[in-house]
Amino acid sequence: MQFSLVIPCYNEANGLQKLVQRCAEVSYGRAGEIILVDNGSSDATSEMLPDLIANHAQIRAIRVERNLGYGHGIMAGLQAARFDLLSWTHADLQTDPEDAYKAHQVFLKAHNPIYTFVKGKRIARPMKDRVFTFGMSLMESSMFGYFLSD
Repeated sequence: MQFSLVIPCYNEANGLQKLVQRCAEVSYGRAGEIILVDNGSSDATSEMLPDLIANHAQIRAIRVERNLGYGHGIMAGLQAARFDLLSWTHADLQTDPEDAYKAHQVFLKAHNPIYTFVKGKRIARPMKDRVFTFGMSLMESSMFGYFLSD
């Protein structure tokens, strides 16, 4: 079972080359796709993306004309996905795209994949973001009846 990894990019021109390079490294020779969503960027992201991904068949890009938030970028990417197993992460590499491939393997080995939820861990984040994420983890844990941490 192949998967689609969605990465919303909003004004990521400064880090876009590093992101595409890392995506190309981790996806080379592997099944699936990486969708970089230009999420209404006003910097050079939309001009840079086509050239950066040109030699990487497993990476493609779509554009959202108007930024309506991170969640909207995720949803646009999920709608464009070619595969049924879906994932997403951040463009600033606070999580390594390799982690999505590791999660994919966990999913494939699960006894009952339809009831499998894999959540990553972000690193080097400001305290404000960690507090917010802890609150979200509590909400998710109550929804799923199982402790989920970031």
